[in-house]
Amino acid sequence: MPRLPQILLCLALGTGLLTTACEGKPQQPAPGADTTAKGPPAPAFLGRTLDGEPFELVSLRGQVVLLNVWATWCEPCRQEMPELQALHIRHRAQGFTVIGVSVDAARLAPEVRDMVEKFGLTYPNVHDGRNTIGVNFKVVGYPTSILIDRDGAMVWRRDGLIEPGDPALAKALADALAT
Repeated sequence: MPRLPQILLCLALGTGLLTTACEGKPQQPAPGADTTAKGPPAPAFLGRTLDGEPFELVSLRGQVVLLNVWATWCEPCRQEMPELQALHIRHRAQGFTVIGVSVDAARLAPEVRDMVEKFGLTYPNVHDGRNTIGVNFKVVGYPTSILIDRDGAMVWRRDGLIEPGDPALAKALADALAT
């Protein structure tokens, strides 16, 4: 019986680690950091959309892109999908698109398609069954969203859930669309 508190502590810590792995944590700029500076160029990323079309991130230069890395098993990913779809619709005439990238294992392709259909996502989605995007973009949790400006620079990042009306994203998106 004296081991019960230790077991409960281990379960609590394990649950916390699983939650963190799914949601990540929001990145905040350091106090006094210049938030207007251009970020580094987005790494190359190649794949195929769920429609079977070749996809190359660099081909979207000239547009503002919100690259969203997600997984079917990730509840915060599901929670933010309606907001991502709304952003895509609201700003696409201004040269903006959301690109979804599922990191589910290749064998889960039917589940990935089902989820895209269930949420009525009209923006392109790529199934990256080998999770090559994770290494290139240093993804440590899901969802992860990266805003890329018209020149291909990464100008904003969120490791975690995007809430409806997110003020930090709204500002970064407005700035990127204005240039």
